[in-house]
Amino acid sequence: MKGPIAYIAHYFPALTQTFVYREVLALEEAGWEVHPFSIRSPTKGISEEARGLAARTFYIVPPRPVAFLARQLLLLLAHPLRYLGTLLRLVASPGEDWRARLHGLTHFFGAMYIVPELRRRGARHFHAHFGQNPATIAMAAAEYLGIPFSVTIHARDLFVDTHLLRLKLRRARFVVTISEYNARLLRGMARDTAEAAKVRVLHCGIDIRRFEARDGEPRDGVARAGARGAGGGARPPVFFAVGRLVEKKGYAYLVEAAKLLKDRGVPCEVRVVGGGPDEAALARRIAELGVGDRVKLEGAMPQEKLLPLLREADAFVLPCVLAKDGDQDGIPVSLMEAMAYGIPCVSTEVSGVPELIENEKEGLLVPQKDALALADALERLALDPELRERLGRAARRKVEAEFTLQGLVRGLEELFGGG
Repeated sequence: MKGPIAYIAHYFPALTQTFVYREVLALEEAGWEVHPFSIRSPTKGISEEARGLAARTFYIVPPRPVAFLARQLLLLLAHPLRYLGTLLRLVASPGEDWRARLHGLTHFFGAMYIVPELRRRGARHFHAHFGQNPATIAMAAAEYLGIPFSVTIHARDLFVDTHLLRLKLRRARFVVTISEYNARLLRGMARDTAEAAKVRVLHCGIDIRRFEARDGEPRDGVARAGARGAGGGARPPVFFAVGRLVEKKGYAYLVEAAKLLKDRGVPCEVRVVGGGPDEAALARRIAELGVGDRVKLEGAMPQEKLLPLLREADAFVLPCVLAKDGDQDGIPVSLMEAMAYGIPCVSTEVSGVPELIENEKEGLLVPQKDALALADALERLALDPELRERLGRAARRKVEAEFTLQGLVRGLEELFGGG
């Protein structure tokens, strides 16, 4: 058994972050002893495959008040200089504004709250997923315990919520990020070459064993979209989109594209899987444009239900955009899952997406926030089965070569060393 190591995330094991809990499961399969921590428990349910992890995850919020206060006092009395020194670094880091200092202060106490739990489990390394709150807690707890910490940076934690990020880069043993695009930004923050060398690119990956490539043949007696004529009652092409209903996913432009396709007489059905704050606004826009017969908001869905549906898609679309607050996607795992099935994908030239999809090779990329270009790409896929087949096969090969969970774990094992 290798380790033990501790992992922490915002909401573990969340439906919207399957890549985090599957990483933990894959490390355990590879022989690592992993102890999961989470700031809060998931609010949208848990997949069946993650129930065992949830049962043994330590949740910080809500804390037990007596234990919370007692632990602060005991840790202060045991090592006053260490306790106060760790706190001082979080609240007095040079170049940070008052929000970052307040962030450091509040999360310091959460970190101290879990120090006894980390000791009890014998953790020798603390890894955080996301560079915001989880990384702050991991950094402070690890510093008090005298163990190394590390962090995986994804998207918003680099583009928007960057509290104490430079301090984390200085003090981490290593920083993993999911794209070369992100790595360039992180290395640009480094003070010197040694600090820049801490940044390593490890693509998020999927367990390719869970995704049997499609053979392109009709299933259940229904021809694949585009291989059917105008008549005969065959179903229209089905386009899937999977992800939280937030601005950066670009769903507003997908609804506009659906309207353009309807006006052109191109048959299609768009099924959007996910929940989020933009759901009501999207529903209103769908009604305003009169495309309720074509665009369906399916709500959040566990993987056990989603993946069999996704397998039947004729194409997958995720028109990512740069949001008004600066947020953007990294390399969406939902694109990888669709590609693993051999489903042709349409996305945009945002962030790390071109590292996964080369335009006209593994899928189609269009400019962000361009509903006309998006409609043109979807029309091509709807009407050209040979294009879909070519792109889908190349997509499967790309994921197999560069975006597997097994490849990610091998990279992490190298970085964790002996734990």
